[in-house]
Amino acid sequence: MWFLLSTNIISKIVEIDNCNKDKLVKAIFKPEFWLVVNPAKSMEAEFINPNVLHTKIVDEIINIKIVMEGELVLQDLGDQPEGKGRLIELNVRNNKDIRELEGRMRIKAISNNQSKIGVFINSLKLNSDFLNLIGRNAAELTLRTKITEMLRNLDKWLKSNKLEDLI
Repeated sequence: MWFLLSTNIISKIVEIDNCNKDKLVKAIFKPEFWLVVNPAKSMEAEFINPNVLHTKIVDEIINIKIVMEGELVLQDLGDQPEGKGRLIELNVRNNKDIRELEGRMRIKAISNNQSKIGVFINSLKLNSDFLNLIGRNAAELTLRTKITEMLRNLDKWLKSNKLEDLI
């Protein structure tokens, strides 16, 4: 019998204060949330469907200007059994540089005002031009760094703001 183990190429888990799980889930489906946590030089964000975030990002990776446009599909699978928290699946589509990005976000209440947030990326496939430009290892490192920066930006923002401001 063969077993297929799912491994993550990126895993990041943080605990954030002043962060109610239910309010955070609502905020994730608002463009203002993504502008607050944005780690790039500039970003435009809008929800073109209730669960499809269209973004245009301008950033610099390894001293190379990158303009990236595409959609992030957020599939809310709700609260999971056994106290595992809220599960949101993540998929990128309609992006000329990223052929495939699949992952999930897990949000678990620690208390009414504190949440544990986990971001797990299990698949990243780049188109050949983009891959040739920066390389797979650099792309994974950059994505890992950007996810870390996003979570830090949220933590920092919540020190002086409220999630209600994004809802």
